[in-house]
Amino acid sequence: MRLFKTAALCGLVCLPLMMTARADEDRKLVERKPAGEPTTDQEFLARAIACEVANVKFAEKAAKNASNEDVRKMADTVAEEHKKIRDNLLEQAKKMRLGVVEGLDKEHREQYDRMSKLEGKEFDREYVRCLVEGHEKSAKMYKKWAKDAKDAGIREAAEGALTKVNDHLDHAKKLQAKVKE
Repeated sequence: MRLFKTAALCGLVCLPLMMTARADEDRKLVERKPAGEPTTDQEFLARAIACEVANVKFAEKAAKNASNEDVRKMADTVAEEHKKIRDNLLEQAKKMRLGVVEGLDKEHREQYDRMSKLEGKEFDREYVRCLVEGHEKSAKMYKKWAKDAKDAGIREAAEGALTKVNDHLDHAKKLQAKVKE
């Protein structure tokens, strides 16, 4: 009887640890790969979320630091709309039981640091240049995954993001011509 009680107590103590280990196995962690194009839905989500995090962080910085009112308004719009895109992508990652590392990757962090050192018109030009360049890359990626993603939810999220990214790209190109002066 004493042996049975000891075994039962041991089982109760170890059960939460075994359940935690199993939950960790079920939940995959996908980190961003800096080079190359994503080849799976999971890699796409990680890359897209990284881009959205960067878009929001850069836009929030520009909303505070831009000297041009049009740049500031554009930054406010970009921040607001890319938060929604990011949240939608994070929801897709959650449905796929993926843990995604958030934060700026090395490339975006370096770009952010460079931009942070600028002021006035130089800051405005650099932000809009980054906005155009980043949205061109994002549009290409979202277009591909809106068509090629295996998961219907990811295809839908990519399609929605593509629409917003193309709108921002058109506006940013027009804004770029204004801030070059």
